[in-house]
Amino acid sequence: MTDPLRQPLSGPLGLTERLSKHKAVTGLKARVRWYERVMSFIGLLVLVGIMGLLLAFSVGLVAIGGRILLDVIVS
Repeated sequence: MTDPLRQPLSGPLGLTERLSKHKAVTGLKARVRWYERVMSFIGLLVLVGIMGLLLAFSVGLVAIGGRILLDVIVS
């Protein structure tokens, strides 16, 4: 009889995971496909770009808010 802890987990539809029988390749034989690298690089650029835009927008809001607040205090 097999150990129940060794059985692959099944999803809500009763389907076993697609990668449950897949053995990971490690060491010198492990390779990353070139298109996966390109997609990762593009994703990283998009993420850094969005974070930069949000940072610039927040600094701009603080600067404009400070100027308006200073005008209200002075006048």
